[in-house]
Amino acid sequence: MRLERLHKLKRNQLSWLVFLIQGIGATAYAVFIASYALALPSNQVLHGEPNFRIPLSIFGGLFILLTVTALVISFIAKPKEQSEHT
Repeated sequence: MRLERLHKLKRNQLSWLVFLIQGIGATAYAVFIASYALALPSNQVLHGEPNFRIPLSIFGGLFILLTVTALVISFIAKPKEQSEHT
């Protein structure tokens, strides 16, 4: 039953899923880069601090999970074409 729902996904829904994944990935990347850039005058790296480690864990984990989910969906789902008249 669940696979039937995946076959009926519209192209717009799949586009939003990809957009969400890209946004979460960009956020994880921004936090990671900030952990290096904020301590730039020194050789200290801040990604071990809780202020950076927790968001990195959350956004990085979500990014990996959603990326794998999107890969699985891309092999299963065939997007339903929207009619040209709507």
